Amino acid sequence: MRKNGLFQQQGATLIVGLIMVLAITIVGLSAVRGTALQEQMAGNMRDRQIAFQSSESALRQAESQLTGGVAAAPIGQQQGFIESLESSSSAFWQGYEDNWQAQAATYPVDIPGVSQRPVFIVEEVSYYGSGLDGNANDFASLMKAGMDVRYRVTSRAVGGSTDAQVIVQSTYRNEI
Repeated sequence: MRKNGLFQQQGATLIVGLIMVLAITIVGLSAVRGTALQEQMAGNMRDRQIAFQSSESALRQAESQLTGGVAAAPIGQQQGFIESLESSSSAFWQGYEDNWQAQAATYPVDIPGVSQRPVFIVEEVSYYGSGLDGNANDFASLMKAGMDVRYRVTSRAVGGSTDAQVIVQSTYRNEI
């Protein structure tokens, strides 16, 4: 419509344009926030993987020392090698920082990307075995019954920060 030779403005286009700009801004901010969250989750997963690999390294170090005959010396005379304090699984070590600090052995090499060197504890666990090792079920193997010795190897490591902590445990037996 014309009024005095000019078109009359309603303003509807301006309102629709502002609503569209607002919608695009909300979608953009949501995408930025989602990307930041995904980046943080990926960083935390990387930190945990570094801690896991570091803990595995310490576990393998302890097992290689057992293979090398370190445990042939009386247990308890070397840092990290102790008699079993408890017969359950790793629950004992998860909650007691003093046990780790007082008795654990430290991994001998610096690992890039971790804030602390991993530590490990080897416990000698003796129990009365049946003599059956799963390979034979004859009378001769039953005659070998007696005290059997296993080693519970527990390692703990942190990642790039102390927020990511991993405890790995294995049971080791020297082959005869």
